[in-house]
Amino acid sequence: MATVTRKFRDDFDAWAADRIARGQFTEAEMAEFKDMLRRDLAPGPDQLREGQTIILAAGVEMPATIDDHEERYRLWADFFAAEAQAIKRIKAGEVR
Repeated sequence: MATVTRKFRDDFDAWAADRIARGQFTEAEMAEFKDMLRRDLAPGPDQLREGQTIILAAGVEMPATIDDHEERYRLWADFFAAEAQAIKRIKAGEVR
């Protein structure tokens, strides 16, 4: 299982609590998401996006896999950090 930093965990928990409170996830769905995230953060090749492709603006198709688990971690950490910050700003009344 992947080990995450306290900040990652706190940001994820803030995001998860917000999504459950909004009704976008049930507790069971969030548990499934968390299991998927653990698998995605584990070292080794990207099994979540295996066989998927993306098409760049130039029309070039390329694999969607991210085989570097540290890069996958960084992308998830950045996402949850941005989301947690937005949630804090909304709760503080900075954003309507």
